[in-house]
Amino acid sequence: MIGGGVYRWAINLALSGKPWIFSRLMQEVIPFNRSHGISVVELSPSGCKVYLPEKYRNKNHLRTMHACAIATAAEYVSGLNVVQAFDMENYRLIMSRIEVDYVRRPNGFCTAESGISESQMSQINSELDTEGVSKFSLVSNVTDSKNETVAFATIHWQVKAWQKVRVK
Repeated sequence: MIGGGVYRWAINLALSGKPWIFSRLMQEVIPFNRSHGISVVELSPSGCKVYLPEKYRNKNHLRTMHACAIATAAEYVSGLNVVQAFDMENYRLIMSRIEVDYVRRPNGFCTAESGISESQMSQINSELDTEGVSKFSLVSNVTDSKNETVAFATIHWQVKAWQKVRVK
């Protein structure tokens, strides 16, 4: 597994205007996502955005974007927010649950966006300072090539200081 320092280096690379290099690195780090072809469009402290291409592997029997591909993109963009916000050398990051509400069938490719507000970060950091653990959720919005919303996903996260983790 890649250490927190390498993730921080890769995130800094993406923040400096080279998200395509970060996308390629993440395909190696998270092989499950490689076949989906998800790429990072935007990575910033205020929010992240990923692109899910319209390709055969991402389609269902109706020849539209598969529900699981949509859910994967929503979780991926939310995870980028969490990895960008917290240093993995100091904290263990775990997705504990995902809920996806599908609104309509998508047309073409999809994009997923998610962000952490300053007030939410303040609350999370306060919990981490006092208890060493914080549980929170982030919402990802998935739109299609016509910029119409196709799904909302709520991803539940747990961030815990390594000192509080019993098994490392």
